[in-house]
Amino acid sequence: MNRNNLLSIFQFILLLFLQVFLLNNINLFGFINPNLYLLFFIVYRFNSNPTLLIFLGFLMGLLLDLLTQGSGAHTIAALTIAFLRPTIIRANFGINYDIPMGMIEETTPQNQRFLYILMIILIHHLLLYIIIYFSFDSVLIILKNTLFTSFFTFIMVYISLGLFKKGQND
Repeated sequence: MNRNNLLSIFQFILLLFLQVFLLNNINLFGFINPNLYLLFFIVYRFNSNPTLLIFLGFLMGLLLDLLTQGSGAHTIAALTIAFLRPTIIRANFGINYDIPMGMIEETTPQNQRFLYILMIILIHHLLLYIIIYFSFDSVLIILKNTLFTSFFTFIMVYISLGLFKKGQND
């Protein structure tokens, strides 16, 4: 196994356990539960196998649902994000997804990275809450939960990315 595969396995396990054992116990204002595990989909290398990412997305969602006794919403949302990720990358960066992550981090403007992260988080959360509530009567609850949870998830992801970047530069 090469270094990138080992790093991906470590990130997968670390983010899964952080989400299940720490972050799922945080309910800000009674309904905001940040989903830091989305960081795995955000930082997964652009030139890695997209089929493997879809499998890992399914596995991440399934393990989250099993460990938290969920109804399958995380599985569907994570699998959808893994599937849509190449399209989101093309929409934000205007390139093919087989370009390495490092090239995009160094050369792209901050607003493109910002939009990329925000799109992944918003799509995931909207789909997650639509599946959880699954009712037209709950449209306002779905939108409220999506916006507030996405905001706090975005803050946590952005802070985490800043910490990783500082750790790599040292």
